[in-house]
Amino acid sequence: MNLNDTITTYDVAEALQGETGKFEVTSPNGERYFVTCQPGHSIASLEWAGNEPNLQPFPVRKVAQPVAQEGRTRRSAAA
Repeated sequence: MNLNDTITTYDVAEALQGETGKFEVTSPNGERYFVTCQPGHSIASLEWAGNEPNLQPFPVRKVAQPVAQEGRTRRSAAA
């Protein structure tokens, strides 16, 4: 995804597979979460914890690109 692109998905983990950067994920009831994806790491499982099945898609927006840092850590920053 490019910076500021927004998609909707029923499966956030699948949608972010292979992506890098920081993403704002909004649940169907309006709760916002930030998910950071790094190269070589994956989301093995991300499940809806509500009592009812998820019948609405999650909007996902890329809010930052990854920024290389010295050493082994990487942080995301808005471009």
